[in-house]
This record gives sequence, structure tokens and C-alpha cells, in this order.
Amino acid sequence: MLELGLRRLARTATPRRRVLALLGAVVLGVTGAAPLLHGAETKPRVVATLPDLYVLTRAVAGELATIDLIARFGQNPHDMEIRPSQILMVRRADVLIRNGLEEDAWIDVMVQRAANPRVLRGSPSVVEAFQGLEVLKVLSGRVDRSMGDVHPLGSPHYTLDPDNVVVVTANIAAGLTRAEPEQARVFEANRQAFLEKVAEADRRWKAALAPFRGVGVVSYHDSWPYFYRAFGLVEVGMIEDRPGVPPSPQHLTNLIRTMREQKVRVILHESWYPTDVTNRVAKEAGAKAVVVPQSPGALKGTEDYVSHLDHVVGALAAALK
Repeated sequence: MLELGLRRLARTATPRRRVLALLGAVVLGVTGAAPLLHGAETKPRVVATLPDLYVLTRAVAGELATIDLIARFGQNPHDMEIRPSQILMVRRADVLIRNGLEEDAWIDVMVQRAANPRVLRGSPSVVEAFQGLEVLKVLSGRVDRSMGDVHPLGSPHYTLDPDNVVVVTANIAAGLTRAEPEQARVFEANRQAFLEKVAEADRRWKAALAPFRGVGVVSYHDSWPYFYRAFGLVEVGMIEDRPGVPPSPQHLTNLIRTMREQKVRVILHESWYPTDVTNRVAKEAGAKAVVVPQSPGALKGTEDYVSHLDHVVGALAAALK
């Protein structure tokens, strides 16, 4: 077929056009494809499932990777609807950064449909970001859907403790290095620079919340065990009596009574949930509802790790005062 095309071209084309076309045909015959211009597009494609993992991966990778995010900023990950564009993201991925504790369980469906062996669980190209952490709230015994949107492997909200970021970014850097070994030093340098910023901010966060160590807090969803541990706060209860399930009147009555008895002054309310029930409970209990982003980017101005926790810590400290 190629030879026939060349014969026709030799009969009909101008000399200059014949030369250019013959050169292109030689390239096509050698490579089996049309010639491509290679340059900047040699970066590995990295897909992060959740916003917190996305901002941490971006901090470690810098400009050395193209990073895509599946769950949008401000999207409740429990409400994920799988879209063709997300399948395409996963199909093209060289590296997958996933939570590992089922906050992003939907990624398994995407991986299956994408048919990309690089992102199969257990592959060197897959980073389970929780590995090496002390996991809180690991369930034992029988677990079923009647218990709501529970996480049997433990609470997946581990990046809300700044100390955990040391381990999580180490896992991310290791995964990126497996994809791009020659960039290992740059990834680690980026990571160390980022950890210095987090450590500086963490001193500020701990100072802001130090006067309130031992204070009880209620939240709408069970999002904050690592945050409470990091800053010496006490979990009193949740508006939801089961994760993802609207609370019963009896549960709310009991919770309000407990809040009054323990003088709870604040309810942390994750920004993607409706506030009507939380506001009613706060009013009945004599507390204040504080709407906060549970993950980076859920509210404007919180699009990176430090600004996210700046917002949460600042809002909570102001409410507790």
C-alpha cells in the first residue's frame, strides 16, 4: 500500500512536494506511525483519587509530573458518580495515588473499566498512601451496610493530622521515584521543603489550639479523629448516628443532652452537608455550628494543605474563644 502511494505521488506531485512526502513516508515506514513532536510531554501522568492526596502529590512532584484529580474540590467523595472522563484519566495513568482505607473505594470500579495494568492494586505504580500510619477506628466483628458508610479498615481521614503528612508524602515520593528514578533527588528535595512549611505552620496551629486542650467537640460526620488527636481535643459525638444516615430524633435528643452536660461549645460541620439539623442542635445545646472544609479546596481559599488547615484551625479557635 505504501509502495503504491509513492508511485502515484511520483507521477503527480511537484518535485518539492515529492521530497517532503517521501521523507514522511520513510518515517512512517520505520516507526509504523505518523511522526510526532516529542518535547515537554514526557512527564509521567499521575492520578490522585482525593483532593488531600492531590495537593500532597503536587507538593512532592512539583513540575515533574502531570497530576489529575478524580474527586473534584468540594465534592463529597461518598457521592461519587463515575464518568467516562474519569475512566479515561485512569486508563492513561502511569501512577495512581489512592487513600487505601476505602474513602475512595469507587476507584476499583474505574480501574477495572480502564483496563490499565499499571494501576491494578499491588502494582509498583500504585501508592496506598496510608501505609506505615497508625490507623484509628479500625472496626472489628461483623460489619454490614446497616451500619451506614463505615470504613472497616479504619478512619480514612488521616491527612488531617499534620504529623501523618511525613509518612504520606514519603509514600508518594517513593511511588513517583519508581516511575521516574532519575528524579528521586528532586522529589525528595520538594518533599523536604514542603515538610518544613508544614512544620512551621503546625507550630502556629498548635499554639492557636493549645488553650483548648481537653475540650469536647461534636461534628456532623465522623471526619476528625486524627485532627482531635493532633490537637488534644475530645470527640463527644456526631450528628449522624451512623455514617451517611440521617439522625433519628432519639439520637439527637441524647446528643443535645450530652452536649449540655459536657458544655460542648462547637459543632464542626463539613461544608458539603446541609446545615439545617446541625444549626438546630447547636441552638438547642447552646453551641455554635462552624462550617469547615473537610478536605482542601472544599471552600474558596483552601486549595493547598497549609491554607486548608489554617482555615479549619482558625475557625475552630475563634469559635472556642
